[in-house]
Amino acid sequence: MEERPWHRYYDPGVPTTLDYPRINLTDLLARTAAAHPDKPALIFLGRALTFRELEVLSDRLSAALQEMGVAKGDRVSVFLPNCPQTVIAYEAIWKAGAVAVPSNPLYTADEFAHQAADAGSRVAFCLTLNYARVRQARPDTALEHVIVTRIKEYFPPLLRALFTIAKERRDGHRADISGDPHTYWFQEVIASAPQEPEPVGIDPSDLAVLMYTGGTTGTPKGAMLTHRNLVSNSRQGQAWSTGLVEAGEIMLTALPLTHSYAMTVCMNHSIDRAYTQVVVPDARDIPGLLKTIHRYRPTLVPGVPALYAALANHPAVQQRKYDLTSVKQCMSGAAGLPPEVQRRFQEITGGRLVEGYGLSEASPVTHANPLATQDRIGTIGIPFPDTDCKIVDEETETRIVGPGERGVLCISGPQVMAGYWHRPEETAATLVPDAAGTVWLHTGDIAVMDEDGFFHIVDRKKDLILAGGGLNVYPREIEDVLYQHPAVAEAAVIGVPPNSPDQRVKAFIVLRPGTQATEEDIIEFCRLHLARFKVPKFVEFREVLPKTFVGKVLRRELSAEEQRRLEGSAGA
Repeated sequence: MEERPWHRYYDPGVPTTLDYPRINLTDLLARTAAAHPDKPALIFLGRALTFRELEVLSDRLSAALQEMGVAKGDRVSVFLPNCPQTVIAYEAIWKAGAVAVPSNPLYTADEFAHQAADAGSRVAFCLTLNYARVRQARPDTALEHVIVTRIKEYFPPLLRALFTIAKERRDGHRADISGDPHTYWFQEVIASAPQEPEPVGIDPSDLAVLMYTGGTTGTPKGAMLTHRNLVSNSRQGQAWSTGLVEAGEIMLTALPLTHSYAMTVCMNHSIDRAYTQVVVPDARDIPGLLKTIHRYRPTLVPGVPALYAALANHPAVQQRKYDLTSVKQCMSGAAGLPPEVQRRFQEITGGRLVEGYGLSEASPVTHANPLATQDRIGTIGIPFPDTDCKIVDEETETRIVGPGERGVLCISGPQVMAGYWHRPEETAATLVPDAAGTVWLHTGDIAVMDEDGFFHIVDRKKDLILAGGGLNVYPREIEDVLYQHPAVAEAAVIGVPPNSPDQRVKAFIVLRPGTQATEEDIIEFCRLHLARFKVPKFVEFREVLPKTFVGKVLRRELSAEEQRRLEGSAGA
């Protein structure tokens, strides 16, 4: 790859290009299980599974899938929360040569049905808690088999007994699968299966995952990620994270494993490097998460801004009741990292928290700030090894613009997807070759590159606020200012009325515990830091903000609420 301005800001020891082995995702576990068989691969609510156990369990589950008729290229839905069964299922699917289709475990029956039908999934894994939704969705899909698991199956014995007595029935964790044809219990399937699956030839170019994306901006579509894409992105992330010890780190897997970020950065990275994953079933349980960090002392904590803000703002953390100083490195993704959140979290942990960037179409990580040296706060950092970037004009997306100019971010590299599943027109609009034949992923994000090659995300192209007089207002710029207010825990900004060519800025605010602020306080604070046309005209205080399962604030949902409110008042 040609020299780029950002290369001179790489941390010492980070190469600009890597040698990617011709291996697939199943090779990562096989190699680690052979080298570190007795090392804990997963810790879940106090129980550990070793790499050898993970290899054996996924072998048997893969053989069971093959007995059900799953062949190379078939799609298998993973409709599970964070638990050992999710990791076992991924590995089993890949060993069979099949394609994993992760589904958000909070999906409704209709949402799951749409995704499973679009992917053509033949088998689905689900929890007892969401089995009813799968059963309701099944007639509208191609599902031939369903494998149901109980969340308690890998609990420690005492916790499992207590859960069975006190919570299982009360919280809806029991399910009756009798009478439902071709529906099986996870543990029974494993127990009755052959010890090993039939060997399947898997090329790095073969599909590994259909990662559905676009749910926050439009109709979800399946990004086709190959084994090469995912192995490459794992190796890029490992090269970036200097100073870490193979088989010597503890990864906190609190992000949902059905999201591309956790699948690559938490799961695949840990399996490749023999890190122990502490698997957290619900990252929204902040008190539980704090106890987990205090007990297991994770060194790596990938997350999103809302997670770091919730941890840093929790009263027990402010009172130093929990020790978070085990944390070495954190990379924040999915949304812009407010500088004030970054500062507070680093003060509390003593670790390094930097902003990165990625998208499902790129497996997902493409940029990050250096972890050891220069961190340009407020930027997404610089491109990963073997990742090239350019900024093109917003109107035509054909003309390259220079440093300091806003435009659409475009990316090329070994982690970029093969295309969208059964969406040739959208693939052609998103993956665009240049005259030299290089394929560029047009992200839809508005960005600026500075003279040194550090990138700043201005905002989503679709989230732009059209202020009076034709002025463009970018929500993130205002949100970054709002986070500087001492009473603000979370903030989101949209333009109102929605879909109008003449909008005003509206801010939605969640206050930090024990603080107070008025609408006038917030507006006056913004006047000190923003041009007049960027200052919010309206402020609404909320207890919570709508978010995706990974913790990204849904501006689209806030806009939809405003639209419904307008329609309701017009019809009154």
